[in-house]
Amino acid sequence: GKLIELSVTDSGKGIDQKMIDQIFDPFFTTKKEGEGTGLGLSTVNGMVHHAHGHILIDSQLGIGTAFRLLFDIR
Repeated sequence: GKLIELSVTDSGKGIDQKMIDQIFDPFFTTKKEGEGTGLGLSTVNGMVHHAHGHILIDSQLGIGTAFRLLFDIR
């Protein structure tokens, strides 16, 4: 079918591939205590899947990360 894609990219330090499987877990964070709750990506993931969408991640250490949100046009 036809898809709409929303891409969000950065040129940050990237995400270690070992962490990619955990980043959508509620309360997962790499920040120090008191600096974040770890709910941001979990919330986005829930909303995207509720809308029958998908999230693809491409991340390279030292280069950055791209999140691709794909939504089926119904």
